[in-house]
Formats: sequence, C-alpha cells, structure tokens
Amino acid sequence: MPCRLHKQLDDFTTQLSIAYDFGDESGLVPAILIEKHAAGPELRTHHRFGFFAECDSDVSELRFSAGVTFTSITSTGCIVEAMVAVDLERPLGEFGAHAHTIHLERIDQLFLTDALSRLEEQVTGLCTMGDVRDCKSFGVTPDHGGCIDDQ
Repeated sequence: MPCRLHKQLDDFTTQLSIAYDFGDESGLVPAILIEKHAAGPELRTHHRFGFFAECDSDVSELRFSAGVTFTSITSTGCIVEAMVAVDLERPLGEFGAHAHTIHLERIDQLFLTDALSRLEEQVTGLCTMGDVRDCKSFGVTPDHGGCIDDQ
C-alpha cells in the first residue's frame, strides 16, 4: 500500500508542478522516508517543491507528506498524519516568511489496519484539497491557465 499511496501523491504533485509556475529553477523531490522515533518506526511519503521567490536567492519549499508511525504493542496504537506546509524565505502571497502549516490531520490510537485505511483516505484528501490546488494563496500563478483535473 505505501508504494501505491506514494505514486498517487507523486502523480498529484507532478500535475501541480506542471499546472503552476514555480519558476525556472524549481524542482520536485519525491521520497519515501523510513525513520526510527521514540514512539516507534515511521513510514512517510514526502514530496517537496523547491522554488525561488522573486528577487530571492534562498530556496522556499512547499511540502506534502503523509505517514504512519507504528507504535509498540504496549502503547496506544498507530499514529497517522497528513500535512501540507510551506517554508518561505521571504513573504509571499498571503504568507509571511518562515514555516506555515496549511493543513494538518493527525489521528492516533488506531489499530494497524485502521491506520493504513485512514492513511489512504488522508492521501486522497491531500490530492483533492481545494486550497492546496489553488497555489495563488502563496503567490504562485497558474502556468497553463487552468486547474488540475479532478482525480
């Protein structure tokens, strides 16, 4: 399931990068991250746009991520989290400089099967969020004059 969800988010962010003008030196970096935390191992699909704001030499980022933390048997269950964040080096659109969370959904105390089902719902939700699909809120304009086709 994680590879399918990674591909789904990758398809969406690729369409987003085509539909909006992030600038000539922008780039999309997809990754699957596996990290060990005190709560337990975490598996996360992570997609990051790097772009330069006008007249700025530092890279700003738009990040999409969704993941599950597998907590130990004796704890309260799995944690799933989906997030969209932007980290701007200077004010852009309606956002000031620095990091901003555009969307965050975190649910804990889930059994593994419920956590994986909820993770699937969260990735689908990220790919259909209207405020994320409209990048004008942080100063990025449509490149080809249109919205991303509905999934």
